[in-house]
Amino acid sequence: MRIKQQTIGKGRPLICVPVVETEEDKIYKVAEAAVKQGANVLEWRIDWYGKASCQEAVERILYRLQEICGDVILLCTFRSKRQGGEQEISKDMYVELLRGIAEGGKADLLDVEIPELTDPSHVIEMLHGFGQYVIGSSHYFSHTPDMIKMYRELAGMQQAGADIGKLAVMPHNPLDVLRLLEATAQMKQNSPDYPLVTMAMGELGVISRISGQVFGSCMTFASLGRTSAPGQMPLEDVADILEKLSESMESENGKM
Repeated sequence: MRIKQQTIGKGRPLICVPVVETEEDKIYKVAEAAVKQGANVLEWRIDWYGKASCQEAVERILYRLQEICGDVILLCTFRSKRQGGEQEISKDMYVELLRGIAEGGKADLLDVEIPELTDPSHVIEMLHGFGQYVIGSSHYFSHTPDMIKMYRELAGMQQAGADIGKLAVMPHNPLDVLRLLEATAQMKQNSPDYPLVTMAMGELGVISRISGQVFGSCMTFASLGRTSAPGQMPLEDVADILEKLSESMESENGKM
């Protein structure tokens, strides 16, 4: 799929920088720095914002962030506490927030927490009605499920209509990381045109954040100061590693 000038799902993974600030002026400052330093995607984590419940304030910030982003994709996320976020929110309020963002038309991508919805396909269909692209997401901050469960969860996101499937897990040993990578590779093999975003968090999972071009994850998250999840590497380091890995793979493919 293609959003703005970015192709999602082929070649080198896109680098997404989360903006996790509580005040409006700091949100803009970090966003401007991320765009200037080469982020492909900017994620505004609305749950960090002190006035997240004020629709007018959210719309104002989205308007300004879209101006700052230009050709950079703007991803909007309200991460509930149940999924590792900063604020508690009722399911009804969550759906209304998603509706308001989609109706405003300023978010290029909108994160939808699949496990938190009784009927995610219905919500995604509603958001698509506003022309909104959707990332279906699920997060495990305490453990890594077995490979079959992770595969089925990613497949379920596709079946629910999410344009991109995202899964983040917490590994406790190297085998957990391998299971996450296997689930990603299996899903990519069976649905090669479906974009995936997967990662194992923490120090053990760092390899999963830079190996997407090999296993099938189309986006990775990097930090610019404060991180939004354990194991995020600095933007400059991630960009350098991905560039070298991509060049190496292209060189090897050219020899075949």
